[in-house]
Amino acid sequence: MWSSRLFWKLFAVNVGLSLALATALLYVVNSSQRSELNRQTEQRLFETAVVLSSHVRDSLAASVQDDVLPLSQPDLQRLVQRLADQTELRITIVNSIGVVLADSDRSPLSMLDHANRPELIQAAKEGVGTATRESPTLRIEMFYLALRVQLSPDRYAFVRIATRTDAISQRMADTRRYLLTFTLMFGLIATVLTNMVIGRIIHPLALLTRNVQAITEGKSQGLERVHSSDEVGTLSTAFIQMQSELAIRFGQLRERNQQLSTVLGNLLEGIIAVDADENMVMANDASRRMLGMSDAVGRPLLELARCRPLHDAVMKCLRTGGTVKTEFVSEGAVRRDLAVRATSLPGHPSPGVLVVLHDISELRRLESLRHQFVANVSHELKTPLASIKAYAETLRGGAINDQENNLRFVSRIEEQAERLNQLIVDMLHIARVEAGEEAFDITQVGLRSVVDSSVTQYAQSAKQKRIQLVVEPPSHRAIVVADEDGLRTVLDNLLSNAVKYTPEDGTVTIRWRSDAGRCILEVQDTGIGIAEEHQTRIFERFYRVDEARSRDLGGTGLGLSIVKHLCLAFDGTVELESVRGQGTTFRVYLPAAVS
Repeated sequence: MWSSRLFWKLFAVNVGLSLALATALLYVVNSSQRSELNRQTEQRLFETAVVLSSHVRDSLAASVQDDVLPLSQPDLQRLVQRLADQTELRITIVNSIGVVLADSDRSPLSMLDHANRPELIQAAKEGVGTATRESPTLRIEMFYLALRVQLSPDRYAFVRIATRTDAISQRMADTRRYLLTFTLMFGLIATVLTNMVIGRIIHPLALLTRNVQAITEGKSQGLERVHSSDEVGTLSTAFIQMQSELAIRFGQLRERNQQLSTVLGNLLEGIIAVDADENMVMANDASRRMLGMSDAVGRPLLELARCRPLHDAVMKCLRTGGTVKTEFVSEGAVRRDLAVRATSLPGHPSPGVLVVLHDISELRRLESLRHQFVANVSHELKTPLASIKAYAETLRGGAINDQENNLRFVSRIEEQAERLNQLIVDMLHIARVEAGEEAFDITQVGLRSVVDSSVTQYAQSAKQKRIQLVVEPPSHRAIVVADEDGLRTVLDNLLSNAVKYTPEDGTVTIRWRSDAGRCILEVQDTGIGIAEEHQTRIFERFYRVDEARSRDLGGTGLGLSIVKHLCLAFDGTVELESVRGQGTTFRVYLPAAVS
């Protein structure tokens, strides 16, 4: 509360007003007291003068002779002296021409002429005269009241009563001291009361201020209540209730915002909101990845995305107020095919645009693969069909009667038909694996039995080319989680390629081991190897490093693609390591069975 500027403002105003009022009261009372004292003094002197005038009139009237007042009379002097002693006042009797006849403080004979005294001049004119001045005789300030005493129709004298002004001043000083003490006490009491009253007002307001600051800082718990029955207490209660409602609303908004952020963050589509000035308002993670931009809300979209087609779509949408659809290729580290749908936000004029980005790169890639697949399938099917057709036409043209060649032609037809059948079988196989339609019996499979089965199958082919098949089993039994037939297909394809592309007197080595919860199966040959530029595409369908040689060796171009998809179906992977002219090593990573 002591640090409250409002408190000090109200405190200063109230205390200042109280002190000003007390000072004004002091001044008014002091002035009124001085006037009242002057009035009382004047009244007292007047009453004394009236009383004295009756005595003086009788004494002076009896001694008037030949229109001249006596210069001094002992009886009059004693009378003045006695009254002065009783009243503690100075009493002077002066005749009409200013001669002092009697005085209570000085001998009349030693006193100067009083004809020029202002109180006597005024009394001669008005009957009563007053003056405050320094007495030439006593050398002190005195208050004088002169009363004209009419002795006869044309004769008069003056009765002058005087009192010292320092007595009045002393009484005024005492009065001022009492008033000052009262003023100080009043100011102190007013200050204390002001502090109490303003404190009772400011303290609840300070609590409300702290509550507002706490809410601003996100602290909605532990708010202090104002225990008061006045309007401030009512305001505090209403504020606490409002804060509770706001806390509920903020919680709901926060939850919805988190839900919305989660939804937008997990969308594969990019979402961008742009205001009417083309500044970005919001962008989710997908849009930033697609456009390669940073999260800089409030900056122009063109500056962030640096994509003219996107900017043109937004501008057209803002201009027309409709929906704009377009496609473009994003520039950046990763080129992406993007489809854009820009929709203006409701309002007139439109407050902005909502942009939805679809990454159609995979779709375009699949379309390209589909075109390539169709072309490759057509080419692969056409080759054996052309051979079959050619041999059949040759036989129909008369070669069937050629005893030396007809069986050879029939044998070639049979070979091409088998190749065509194998191609169709492989195509159906990989199609089922890719579509997830292949039924696998995922069990624990011992690698040694599968390896032995495949080695036995290709032992004769290897023997014909004088290729040595070497099996290097680990020291312990290795068991993987896979489908046994699918695993055999993987190993058969790898061994088939290794035997086909390894020259005579070469070596094909099969080894496996366990590592960190996985089994690693390797098929290594000393064949022709694969150039580095072909290694990234070797697992694509119908891709051949040397097409002429591959066809001569009877390959369909689908073996390694089948290997890749089967490994993926078993939660595994396949990779290769090869050096041109030095051989190739295929590694298959499969999940190991938990012992």
